[in-house]
Amino acid sequence: MTLRGPVGLVGLGVMGRAIAARLVAAGFPLVATSRTPATREATAAAVPGLVVLCTPADVAAADPVLVLTSLPSGAEVTSVAADLIGGLPPGRSLLLVDLSTTAPAEAADLHERLRAAGHRAVDAPVSGGPTGASTGTLSIMAGAVPGDLEDAELVLAHLGMVVHCGPPGAGQVAKACNQLVVAGTLVAVAEALALARRSGIDPAVVRTALLGGYAASRVLELQGERMLSRDFEGRGKAGLLAKDVGIIRQLAGDAALGTPVLEAAGEVVDRLAARDPDLDHCAVITVIEEGTS
Repeated sequence: MTLRGPVGLVGLGVMGRAIAARLVAAGFPLVATSRTPATREATAAAVPGLVVLCTPADVAAADPVLVLTSLPSGAEVTSVAADLIGGLPPGRSLLLVDLSTTAPAEAADLHERLRAAGHRAVDAPVSGGPTGASTGTLSIMAGAVPGDLEDAELVLAHLGMVVHCGPPGAGQVAKACNQLVVAGTLVAVAEALALARRSGIDPAVVRTALLGGYAASRVLELQGERMLSRDFEGRGKAGLLAKDVGIIRQLAGDAALGTPVLEAAGEVVDRLAARDPDLDHCAVITVIEEGTS
């Protein structure tokens, strides 16, 4: 596939905006939209050269070579896919590349329904956050028919490393595994820093020591620093991680697999999300601290 038209993007939250900036900087003509006018206006101001439109149907009408979606849930991806198809020029088909985190069954079902209607879909959830999107270092976990992924990689390669995990839905299985590790590590880091403080040791010094050994991780490096500085601005929102925990629980149940670490960490994530779903998930340390008083 050659780039016969622009690339489309639906979803201009924190991740979507970083993705837009990266693709525009890479020279892609990009047409994008988000559901709220304020978000569209803020993104247009922040990303010069980006064409911001009003609706997904408007994006489809621009005849994009493919459309990326970066949305909070599978239900929203499904709804946007219908809007995109309704806005396509006559005779055109859709290649939908979904960067969102959804249930594997949702991704596989969407692929089947689009394929039956003459369209294509790739589930390509990402890990690495806005920083990874901005620097083109995301981990991209793809579930797809190989030819569809080959076409999508013309764009995805500019966002990070693409790993073909298997057929449609497999990318979301890999992302569930990723989020299991993230949730468990977040809570473990929070417990370690809280334990250091309660034991009379500077947790910042302990974090530095841990970064030099087997306990080192990106979560300890990045989110650990934010826990110490109490920087809980919602980049990776607690509500979204709680949604991901629910997906992992369902997947593990279907596989008849016990996940004791997830259950312990998921309880902490759920408590934080119930209190304030818009806080960054590194605020799990506040839940841990409440239990250590």
